[in-house]
Amino acid sequence: MQIPVLVGMLSTLLSADGLVRADELAKKFEMSKRSVYRYIEMLSEGGVPIESCLGRGGGWRIMENYKLKATYFTEEEYNRLVFSVQSSSLQDEVTRQVSQKIQGLKRTHANATVLKSEQFIVDSDDISVGNLVSVFSECITDKRLCEIEYHAKDGSDSVRTVEPYCLILKNGMWYVYCFCRLRKGFRYFKLSRIVNLKQLDNFVGRAFHADSSVIQTDVLRDKEMCEVILSVETSALSNCEEWLGVNAVAKLGEGYIAKATLPYDEVLINRVLSLGTGVRVEKPQRLRLAVVERCKQIEKYNSVNED
Repeated sequence: MQIPVLVGMLSTLLSADGLVRADELAKKFEMSKRSVYRYIEMLSEGGVPIESCLGRGGGWRIMENYKLKATYFTEEEYNRLVFSVQSSSLQDEVTRQVSQKIQGLKRTHANATVLKSEQFIVDSDDISVGNLVSVFSECITDKRLCEIEYHAKDGSDSVRTVEPYCLILKNGMWYVYCFCRLRKGFRYFKLSRIVNLKQLDNFVGRAFHADSSVIQTDVLRDKEMCEVILSVETSALSNCEEWLGVNAVAKLGEGYIAKATLPYDEVLINRVLSLGTGVRVEKPQRLRLAVVERCKQIEKYNSVNED
């Protein structure tokens, strides 16, 4: 309980407009005033500049312009904090917002998610799912059941007990392959759609076969494919190669030409726009027109009207 209470008190002090009294903290965190003083002392010893005002109406406040250092929590303490919040019996909208804000602190942590084996190393700094990747990796190794709250593409939410078997990195997205006890079959779950995760007891493993091509089929289902041809200048060459692969780009005269078959959707339009002025869409024409129209909309949205 120590870490969640420390964070709760720290957040209360940081967000307060004035002094925070001992009785307010005691009531909020359901503890004695003596315990409140002990936690305040722990925060002070941890380097938080807390000002104490004695007398009637006194209390505590944090010095202005103070910012929580990224190294305030160790990696183990940070992970324990996240799961303490996610495993709380009170799962309402406020709890979800607190969980998201705490996980947002991960942006300032230097350690990325690193998975290693004799055959591969995955070093990812994806802050949106980095903690989930680490925890699922441990659960797979320990054969530990997980209870997940999953937000599906159709907007529905469900709570499932799953047996995790392997992690998959597909087109920059993380998935976990599990046996779902609710559906009584193997399923792929996209980590960015997992709202909450709770570790449960161990399970006895079963035979499985993960086929990542199934994920691609699901992602591209009902998507219209089109042949895309781009004229690429040197300024956009590196980004284009990173996107389509070096084999999709060839030297042509003073510039380069890129060819690929891709799903035609908003993602494609935005991806072309991200390459900047060093790219011209040669084919299909509707993609070129869509990019031009989007540029006009951006210009109009960002224009400043002069009096």
